[in-house]
Amino acid sequence: MLTDKAEAQTKASKGTIVVLGSGPIRIGQGIEFDYASVQCVHALKRQGYEVAIINNNPETVSTDFDTADRLYFEPLTPPDVMNVLEVEKPLGVVVAFGGGTAIKLAKYLDSQGVRILGTSADAIDLAEDRERFEELCDRLGIKRPQGLTVFTEVEALEAAARLSYPVLLRPSYVLGGQNMIIARNSADVKEYMKIILRQGIENPVLIDKYMEGTELEVDCICDGQNVLIPGIMEHVERTGIHSGDSIAVYPGCFTPQIEEKIVKQSTDLALALGTQGLVNIQYLIYNNDLYIIEANPRSSRTVPYLSKVSGVPMIDLATRAMLGEKVSSMGYGTGLYRKPEYFAVKVPVFSFEKLMDVDTHLGPEMKSTGEVLGIAPTRDEALFKGMVAAGWKMIKQGGILFSVRDSDLPELPPLAKKFSDLGFTLYATTGNAATIERSGLNVIHVAKVHENYNDNVMTLLESGKVCYVVSTSAKGRDPVAESVKLRRLAVERDIDCITAIDTANVLADCLASPYTIDNVSLVDINHDIYKGGNK
Repeated sequence: MLTDKAEAQTKASKGTIVVLGSGPIRIGQGIEFDYASVQCVHALKRQGYEVAIINNNPETVSTDFDTADRLYFEPLTPPDVMNVLEVEKPLGVVVAFGGGTAIKLAKYLDSQGVRILGTSADAIDLAEDRERFEELCDRLGIKRPQGLTVFTEVEALEAAARLSYPVLLRPSYVLGGQNMIIARNSADVKEYMKIILRQGIENPVLIDKYMEGTELEVDCICDGQNVLIPGIMEHVERTGIHSGDSIAVYPGCFTPQIEEKIVKQSTDLALALGTQGLVNIQYLIYNNDLYIIEANPRSSRTVPYLSKVSGVPMIDLATRAMLGEKVSSMGYGTGLYRKPEYFAVKVPVFSFEKLMDVDTHLGPEMKSTGEVLGIAPTRDEALFKGMVAAGWKMIKQGGILFSVRDSDLPELPPLAKKFSDLGFTLYATTGNAATIERSGLNVIHVAKVHENYNDNVMTLLESGKVCYVVSTSAKGRDPVAESVKLRRLAVERDIDCITAIDTANVLADCLASPYTIDNVSLVDINHDIYKGGNK
């Protein structure tokens, strides 16, 4: 047994490692990255290293005085970080657990001769650089939506026309889908490019063909030779809604062929990227085939959630992999980890009532400010528990207003029937109402504001007759647009507003289920889980 002094000397003899935190918490980058940074600090200290952390957010655990051996409460900017490194002279720097703020510093630090622990700066750039990543996917036989890179508005319009609308536009090196939109026409492209070019971008704008399918994501732990996949999460909402705003189900339900392809492609990609630590990969299933959306060689916001529900200490394993340890020596095999005996559902939480003039319509840009977890033996019960925990009122009678975009009209009748069968009174705007009536359902026609100033959708919401609004109209960026005002009024009147058909279907199914807040089951996550072995 070492004395405290001898233990301190042994610890100090391994040297110092600097961990970069996530900086200020904001939408798109929240406490999940603080969790990852703190778990990394603990793992490094257990391995006998001194740890210094750089972070400038007083509202995080990483900036508690006793988390790391030394705390530098400094901005995460190149000069400030370099000043700390000159003092610490560390063995290396960890950038993978601080989200986008930390990962953006990798290229600069590498250019200054600083050792990046884990995945190299070049591998990080390989995942972000469109042309390099496309070449890698082609070499590995991984399909991806067709895409192009542009720098100017003219190039963007030409690329969108070549790919055909709708297209997804986004800057490189972003987190939380910041400044990301689905453009359905040239006017959207022009508006977007004016906004993004005003910010003086250095990296290109990425334009992808938008493919509407089932979205899923995978977090992998790679030691350079082997890959462990703790789980695959399936999103309830189809592509087009940011992963942070989607309801995610673990384990996902896929055909054996698709699941096998997910595991193989994730393994191949993690190894080809030269990953040492964590990599988050997002896919979509379109026409029963698998396409990759993006790969992020860092911790993701799903890591704390997946660590909890899978029983795999992901940050600890990833940190040890960064230091050169093999996954096999940590007591885990490779491939897809064994599934638990229950379902876990992550449901996002929003703060629209506190954010004035923000359209509640969900899209590629993240808007949620938190998340909750529902765990149960069945998928339906887990969804119910998650939605209740997220603040959905789960009212089982009353009125529901439909105002969906034209592309959603084919899916409207079966959705309306679900609510009609539950006893809801159906209200709908003119085009929606006609579609519902053709399916044989009774519906009350409601005018839009420009059609009837005195009796319209707004006065209906004011009347208190409606407890749910389903509004999937085109995303409005103008606060004075009628669709935006409708959704804002729903928020102000504390009416649950759903902006995706898939979410509305899940809500209807939960309301039709036998579950109530009084009869849901209790799952002991510490015991009702597989503790080891692979599937």
